[in-house]
Amino acid sequence: MSHINFDFLTDSILFGSNLEDDFEALNEGILREELARYREYVLENFNEIKKEVIMDNRKITVTIESFGKRPDNNILKQLALYIDCVLIADPLFSFTEEKNEINDAWTEYLGIKNDGLIDRKKLSEALKYMKSITNLIVCDYVKFVPISILHEAPKEVPIRFDEYNFSEVLPKGVMDFLRKNIEVHNIKRTKGGVRVYLDEPLKKGTGLYMSFPGCPERMGEIVQYTNMQYISEDSTGRMLVKIGTPDTITDEEFRIWLNQSINTASQKLYAETYQELYFSQMLHSMYMTRSQLKADLLAMDIKNDSMYSSIANLALKLEVPVFCNVDLKDIIEIRQNYGQSFRNFRSKLGEKLIKLNGLKDDEMLKRELDAVSYEITETYINDIAKEISSLKRSIGMDGIILTGTLLTSYATGGLSLLGSVAATISAMKDSTKLFGDVRENPGYFLWKIDKKNRRKW
Repeated sequence: MSHINFDFLTDSILFGSNLEDDFEALNEGILREELARYREYVLENFNEIKKEVIMDNRKITVTIESFGKRPDNNILKQLALYIDCVLIADPLFSFTEEKNEINDAWTEYLGIKNDGLIDRKKLSEALKYMKSITNLIVCDYVKFVPISILHEAPKEVPIRFDEYNFSEVLPKGVMDFLRKNIEVHNIKRTKGGVRVYLDEPLKKGTGLYMSFPGCPERMGEIVQYTNMQYISEDSTGRMLVKIGTPDTITDEEFRIWLNQSINTASQKLYAETYQELYFSQMLHSMYMTRSQLKADLLAMDIKNDSMYSSIANLALKLEVPVFCNVDLKDIIEIRQNYGQSFRNFRSKLGEKLIKLNGLKDDEMLKRELDAVSYEITETYINDIAKEISSLKRSIGMDGIILTGTLLTSYATGGLSLLGSVAATISAMKDSTKLFGDVRENPGYFLWKIDKKNRRKW
């Protein structure tokens, strides 16, 4: 939510008194109409939102991956002193997705209860979250952007066929990597939902649950075996078919279907990751993930069957001090009114990263990364360590200090990288193109807190 989005909500019933009781007294139709107005407003103002988001290119802006829980106070505290601006998926925009009859039908078929009504409790939680960090928006530290548009369900479900069971939709090395990191479990439809057998070995069946443990923030997906029966065809060529799930399938049918499902689930994770990377680059932002699996995926060289990019092990790795049990408002106070060394760090790192953008020679990039790492660590991080001691004395700031690792790397190849796998991101929404061109070398951050690192700050 940039300030433009906030302008809409200030005068909207969504930020009104009904929010406190989860919109209990508000008519469903009125609520849907207001959400539709918000969606239309955001889409019509894409270009203005872009102008707000694209800041001084010397500043460090990151887009946090949209899957899983919203960034909480902990992650916002950890990043506040080292990142100029954090872009978060607009939690309200995801409620504006138009109803999809096909999805609703499948949900009902699986036995999952769905009354078709807006989940008002979740809607209220999203809006309260947005309200709770208003001060972070005012100081231009946090902005919300409609990333969820990338992952909306298609209006029509395609019928797909691949003679190789989708085994070649990704480069071999990438597919092998993802297949090694997927877990598959049986499911069974129950009254009111689906049961996943996480503790039992996989066996032949017509329902599967597929997940990537290396991406704990991302929910798994349910896959159902189906077959089609021809019913009729009209004069326009439109065909009516009946889709159903058989009581049992053969060993060979299960083997083929399992292989197809693993391949398509791998393709989906890959496409989702690169869509968000692409989206962040259109906002002149780095993409930030907390998943080692995603970072490893982005580091792979898609032009080589099995090798990681030569830059994968040449990433810029910086260890920085992070306050653990200090209130977010106090961290923002440091960011705004104190902490000159932190500002110097952000300014210099942003300046250095801009110079790295566009370097196509890996050896030159390696040399530059080494030089930046040395300069930032020896000068700016050492200054930060000194300022922490000063802050403790002057304003009574105290707390457990852990070590955060900011790993900066680049998906080398830039647009050519995305272009060579265009087929794998065919679901890319046209609306993302409104944001303009991406930079030559899409960059990404991996952020981790190392609780075992005993370094004293």
